[in-house]
Amino acid sequence: MDSGVTPDANPPQHPPPSSAPDQAGASLEPCPPGRRAQAPSRDYPATEAQAPGESDRPSDVTRSPSDSGGPRKSAWDVVVVGGGIGGLAVAGLLAQAGRAVLLLEASTQLGGACLGMTWDGHRYDLGVGLLTGAGPGGAVGALCERLQISLPTMACDPALQVALARHRVDLSRSAEGWWPEIHREFPDDEAGWHELVPDLASLAADRDELARRLPPLPPDGWLDRFRCWRSLTLQRVTGVARPATRKLRSAAATPFHQALLEYGLGAASRQALEACLWYLLLRGADECSTLEAALALQRLREGLAVIPNGPMALADLLAQRTREHGGEIRLRTGAARCVAERGRIVGVTTTAGETIRARWVVTDVPPGVLMGELWPTARGVFRRRRPAQGPWEPRCIAQVLGMAIPEAYLPAELGYHCLVVGDAGRPARDENLVFVRRMTDGLAEGASGGLARLCVGRFVPPSASADGGAVARALLEALDRVIPGVESIAVHQRFAPASALAELWGLPMAAVRYTVDSRVWLGRRGLPHRVGWPGLLAVGEWTYPGRLISDVAEGAMRVADLIAAET
Repeated sequence: MDSGVTPDANPPQHPPPSSAPDQAGASLEPCPPGRRAQAPSRDYPATEAQAPGESDRPSDVTRSPSDSGGPRKSAWDVVVVGGGIGGLAVAGLLAQAGRAVLLLEASTQLGGACLGMTWDGHRYDLGVGLLTGAGPGGAVGALCERLQISLPTMACDPALQVALARHRVDLSRSAEGWWPEIHREFPDDEAGWHELVPDLASLAADRDELARRLPPLPPDGWLDRFRCWRSLTLQRVTGVARPATRKLRSAAATPFHQALLEYGLGAASRQALEACLWYLLLRGADECSTLEAALALQRLREGLAVIPNGPMALADLLAQRTREHGGEIRLRTGAARCVAERGRIVGVTTTAGETIRARWVVTDVPPGVLMGELWPTARGVFRRRRPAQGPWEPRCIAQVLGMAIPEAYLPAELGYHCLVVGDAGRPARDENLVFVRRMTDGLAEGASGGLARLCVGRFVPPSASADGGAVARALLEALDRVIPGVESIAVHQRFAPASALAELWGLPMAAVRYTVDSRVWLGRRGLPHRVGWPGLLAVGEWTYPGRLISDVAEGAMRVADLIAAET
């Protein structure tokens, strides 16, 4: 590649994982700072001598028929297209439920945005780094419990740090930990914060109570959509007080920026919350409703976590579980189009021309791919309308810099996620917001070599400057705010252009948000898993656009349950 960026095609060998826990309740295993967690084996790309789908895995991993070179089936219960977290989770759950599952991945590795890059011998995880829902009651925790896998995690406390032009705030997992920070940095706004934070928590709790009495969101059919509309419009949901429902309806109609002004928060306080919202949802305070913001900020109270082995550890565990339960994974095998017969999806045609028949097809691909090349060719008088017409163009792209510095120069107060806002007079978004993330895969292996590796980046419109030198300088200036003199102590640094990330992750221009917005349902955005064709379901970005793994895991569990209930 002209940029000099190479995908991490040959990651270092890790020791095999320990056996799965006997009890489902031991799914998430917190990893103390002094303890080394064992990383699971990775899905290595096929070599030239191997058939697509084969890989050099350790012998203790249960092999599927394709992995062992056995005969391939011609018909399956479920074909999953795409090997990201959503696709792997669906495949693992359905294989565990006894379904015949085949997962197709067009690239040489599984993991999607969990994949990292290697430059000059330095490996960087530039994609997924924000693990939500790992705590009790979270979606990732529930997924691990159902699959009986042990995922070592390290809690992030503070959950987020925000470095403004003249303020620095640590937002801990507990709201009680916010008050000393607010008192120190925003004493004039303290009363407004004390009103806002409990009100947002109350909104999120009322919304969750209401959602428990409704079908899972986003709703799949017209009846479910009517029930959701009635719950906020007619205010006739049993068990939820009308004042609470009216409050939800008002919050859903009020932009968060307006709410911040009504609570009397000053410019710096508003900017701190805007930064959190942009990092979590890639939406500004003027784009989000107050209800959306309440649910997003609830993620901080639920707690964020990092994976000591790096984000690929989760993908590896899911792939391992799929194989152990008899599922098959084929790498370097892309899907060209879904096959429809008699008004139902009955399989897929691969890019090699092979037709694979299945009762269900589940896609974990970018929306533009699903609505474009995978969408079956319509025939006859009755043509199925696409649930979302597009165009699926990127509204945000990622610009990321990987950097390695000596661990001795890493400030002790720097957390795992720090948001740096440059200009106090501009909204905390786009070029004015830079995230600094500490990578963690060296922590579990103890093989960091005395180096701390950082991921520094921002999410900007496609029209933003693509000059690698200029972007790298802007990112370094932001990083210098939290690590003074960082450029002079850097051992290695490399800028990853959007085109390189797009090639690695399989996303158009590394898009993390599209021009087509999905509808809001009780403060959560998404399109139905059912996309208009019987036998075809979608997970991942399609249903929950954004970057929160917990939302993807939640959608994957729902899709797996739908298929298990109907087959």
